[in-house]
Amino acid sequence: MNGSPAHARRRKDPIPTDPDERGIPPRLENTTILRRFLRLCFPSKPALLIALFTCVIVPASLVGIHIHENPKLSPIDEGAHLDYVTRIEHGSMPRLGQRLQPSTLRVTACAGFVLKVKLPACDARKLTPQEFPGGGYQYEAQQPPTYYAVTVPFRLFFFDVLGVSDPDATRLVGILWLVGGLLLLWAAARLLGLTPSVTGAAVLLIGTAPLVVYESAIVTNDAASILAAGLVLFFAALAWRKPGRWTAPTLLVVAAVVTSFKSTDVLPVAAVALVLGVVAWRGRTPEMAPAQVLGGFVRSWLPTGGALLIGGAASAVTWVVVSQKLALVNPRTFAVFDILRTHPVNVALIASEALTLLAPATGSYDPFRLHQSEQSANMAVIISTLLMYLLVAGGLAGLFVRRRQWFHWMGLVTVPLLYVGGFALGISIWRTYNSDPGLSGRYGMSLAPLLALSLCAACRGKWPLRAIWLFGLLSFGLSVYFTVVP
Repeated sequence: MNGSPAHARRRKDPIPTDPDERGIPPRLENTTILRRFLRLCFPSKPALLIALFTCVIVPASLVGIHIHENPKLSPIDEGAHLDYVTRIEHGSMPRLGQRLQPSTLRVTACAGFVLKVKLPACDARKLTPQEFPGGGYQYEAQQPPTYYAVTVPFRLFFFDVLGVSDPDATRLVGILWLVGGLLLLWAAARLLGLTPSVTGAAVLLIGTAPLVVYESAIVTNDAASILAAGLVLFFAALAWRKPGRWTAPTLLVVAAVVTSFKSTDVLPVAAVALVLGVVAWRGRTPEMAPAQVLGGFVRSWLPTGGALLIGGAASAVTWVVVSQKLALVNPRTFAVFDILRTHPVNVALIASEALTLLAPATGSYDPFRLHQSEQSANMAVIISTLLMYLLVAGGLAGLFVRRRQWFHWMGLVTVPLLYVGGFALGISIWRTYNSDPGLSGRYGMSLAPLLALSLCAACRGKWPLRAIWLFGLLSFGLSVYFTVVP
């Protein structure tokens, strides 16, 4: 297949492959699969240190600091997400239109909101849902349950074993979601032949991205977005490198699981499926008849990209049907969403809002404590804006080369998919809830890792990659400084 590792070995390929991978000693052929895999991911001590720094130390420290310095609940529906987690913990499914549980009300009253809203006293003897914003309703029950179910056992560890109180006990699980996603992203990049230096730069950009840190530091299913992208990329790369009978069923299940984190996580499923389609189509030769071309494409793409699309679509549709059956109210008339019904909504408005998804790693929120100083606010804007331009530029780099590789195609697929997917999502929300979709960059966050890999893999020469490393390290240092220092 054109663009596959086997094809790359038959001709000179500009993909920045790792020389350490080619130099694996023959004795390793007799070692276990796990040891060979670890040797591929971490071919040297420097590679292991880079992975440890970019995948674990940087994101864990940023998210941990942000949780510590921002005890109040996020305005991005954190109370409703926390209520979802605790309902799953107690063995029940939330239903749209239920009131928040008493435990959620207590946590909300004691922690407070970032937004200035009137709340009852923390030590009040009795709390009623009507005293809280939105009437104290559970309005996130339409979300798929997988993120919340996976979060429960880790939350219990932090809560019962380590004695951490809510909301921090549940927030801390976000570190595990992010670190797990970055490690999968690292493994996928290594399977695709990228060097530890290139891979580390891409992972560092994602691990320090303002929106990624923010969403990982609060209770929300957006915290699973990076892991969703990592899962899809990892298994797609594995199927590309080691195809077999396992490919189709595994990719179908992976796509279904990823989409069950959050419906918008179908975006990396679609992006990778399209890239696999491009690679399969480019495997044709001029001598092949049209029937042979079509047959070869179907045989190559259906077990990979086709399985991904089928799994993702089936999962998304299944949950839409189930959530509608569970809902206690009609979402089109649910009073909680009246705040989004104060103005007319049309296709032009949604087309405008869809542009916000072109900032999938920055969005409207960031981990800087903007209320502290004008300096921190300005620095946050600079870092966020530069990162947004970097990722979009990396995605469009394939427009300016003559020989496009897989990472060029991944970028060229991902950038338009952000907008098209955002527009489709906006139409869906509008028709379902009869309200303004309120689109923002977080809905496309699961595509940010694909853009970061496209950007770093497309770098030629040492200096562009060094500049990206410098930007990532600067973003990390400034994030820590402006989050901690008054």
